[in-house]
Amino acid sequence: MKIGISEFKTRSLKLLDEIHHSGESITVTKRGIPIAKVIPICDHTNEIDLKGTLIEQDENIFSTDEIWDSNS
Repeated sequence: MKIGISEFKTRSLKLLDEIHHSGESITVTKRGIPIAKVIPICDHTNEIDLKGTLIEQDENIFSTDEIWDSNS
């Protein structure tokens, strides 16, 4: 969502509540030029994306021979 700086000033408390509940960010503009981005601090869905976080893989890390899909 994009919003002008004057409207953001007027509605800031309500907009911050909306950001917190929706998880979406707001881009604040001045004369149509983006000057700030307001984002929620924590992810509303409580999901953690661990893709790409494995630094080193050890062949003995798994205790079973079961094949699993890390993308599901």
